[in-house]
This record gives sequence, structure tokens and C-alpha cells, in this order.
Amino acid sequence: MVFCSIHNLCNQKYRGPQGSQGPQGPQGPQGPPLSDLIPSTNLLYFTFSDGQKRLYTNNDGIAQYGTTEIMAPEEASYINLFINGILQPHINYQIQKGSLTLLTEEVPSKGVPIIIQFVLINKEV
Repeated sequence: MVFCSIHNLCNQKYRGPQGSQGPQGPQGPQGPPLSDLIPSTNLLYFTFSDGQKRLYTNNDGIAQYGTTEIMAPEEASYINLFINGILQPHINYQIQKGSLTLLTEEVPSKGVPIIIQFVLINKEV
């Protein structure tokens, strides 16, 4: 606190008037073209835990939030599972076409969101 008080007093005592703004610098180099982006698709499967089961299927998907299809692992480039917004390690679940099986000792509490993210790189849906 003492340093701040002394520092502020010093700045007020020795500060001169502010000068005018300098000239604008040169424009930087052009960035790389965006045409080199890799086409990808992001699909999300949403459901909510019922607090009891470990097996979720296409029938449990909620259409208004995303897809209701659980894809086979070989159909996606990457698959991520989020439970209550937290990314889960692969040892906690198993995905097969049409189903998600939770391999944890405990199941998520009732109402907790379960989201599977399917990332498809250079693939069309």
C-alpha cells in the first residue's frame, strides 16, 4: 500500500502533459488464404441421464438438440464424450454404432447432460 501511494504521488508530481498521437504504422503482411482449410463436420448427439442406466441408444437421443444417431467409431475422425460438460477419458465409455455404454462405477445423476461429439474430417454427411 505504501509503495502504491508513493508511486502515485511521484507520477502526479513528475508527469508532463500528454503529447499528440503518433502516425499510424504500416499495415502488416497479408495472412495465408483461407482456402486451405480442411473441410470438417461436427455432429452432436444429446441426451440426459436418467440416473440409472449405463446404456444409451439412438432412441435416447433428443432431436431438437442435435443428431439422434450414435455413429460407429470408424465413421468419425474423432469422438469425444462430455458428461455434464466435462470431457471424459476413453476408458470411461465404449461406443458402437447405435449405442453408448458407460464403463464407470457410478452413473451420472438424473438430468445430467450427455453429449457425444463426432468430428468428421474431409468427410461429408
